[in-house]
Amino acid sequence: MNKQIKKELSEFVNTITPEKLETMMNEIDKEQEEFMEQQSMISQIGDICKDMPDLGKALVEGYQATKADLFKNRNLRVLNCTHDDLDGAVSGIVIENVFPNVRTVQVNYKGGTEYDNAMAEILNTADTYDAIIFSDFCPDDGLVEAIHKVNKPYLVIDHHPTATSRDDELGVYFIKVGQCGAMDCLEYFSPIADLSHLKTLCEVTNDHDLWFRKMVPLSDQLNNLYYEYGAANFMDKYRNGMDGYKLPAEDLALLADHDRQVDEYMATCPQKELPHNGYYIKCDKYNSDINLRLTDKYDWLVMDGGETTPGITKLSFRTKLKNLDLGQTLKALGRGGGGHPGAAGQAIPTEEVESFILTVDKALFGE
Repeated sequence: MNKQIKKELSEFVNTITPEKLETMMNEIDKEQEEFMEQQSMISQIGDICKDMPDLGKALVEGYQATKADLFKNRNLRVLNCTHDDLDGAVSGIVIENVFPNVRTVQVNYKGGTEYDNAMAEILNTADTYDAIIFSDFCPDDGLVEAIHKVNKPYLVIDHHPTATSRDDELGVYFIKVGQCGAMDCLEYFSPIADLSHLKTLCEVTNDHDLWFRKMVPLSDQLNNLYYEYGAANFMDKYRNGMDGYKLPAEDLALLADHDRQVDEYMATCPQKELPHNGYYIKCDKYNSDINLRLTDKYDWLVMDGGETTPGITKLSFRTKLKNLDLGQTLKALGRGGGGHPGAAGQAIPTEEVESFILTVDKALFGE
């Protein structure tokens, strides 16, 4: 042992009187008792939750409500990660009407540039926001891990059935299946902000996103305008909602030209028939239009969106058959896909596209 260390240790030992040693031991005993009391309390709460599930549920809901109070503060600096479709854009419009200081980025499932961009925003700009809101989208484990690294609270407002099983101590989850993400956002934030001017916009979006088809052609037209304008321009144009259940004349003229472009584009796309009255088409745009043009003739569709990142292809599945559930089928295959019964998506290695489509066909029809 170093002589200096030995000397200092000897001097320290000489300063310890019996009284001082007793005081130190008492402090250790007190800390141990407090620790054991905490552990006992945790164990008792666990037993209550198990033996009295209603009370346990109330405790959990009370904790969630306390966290949710944070998002009643409209002065929050918000990073909004919203799904990259019409529903996500209108959800973003609702949130931008609630929080004056919000930055909106689009997000999609792992394997696309939108996912990577959202991840970078979460990790690299943490000093510019107080909280994160995911709208029409539920973060996966990778995004949740990133949030924990920056230690920020977050809110998830989503309607996809696959989101109902997720939970996390930093997050507040508002999951309501049966209406679109924009309607969920409208419902969640209406108690703290007047959003009545956005009600029609959200209703039309709901008709398209859940494929109710009660507001066609208006709901299809609104979706087409989203793709024509692009997310940012669309959100700017419809930030204050719609003027009743009609579109401006300039938007209708734009859509007429849009229909002509879709027909011309579709004629250039690789396409073929699939088993069980299915159809495959490779198209990296106009998915909704192409779906409408094919859905009356075919029972299920596969739209190949091409590579979102090198080696990864985005597949979109559609069906009009009520006895099929595309979202649950893709989820059950365990490759990270999912969605709704009539519309779902999957990112897959490009070399596996053909074999994966056959796997889905077998999972759907059992042959």
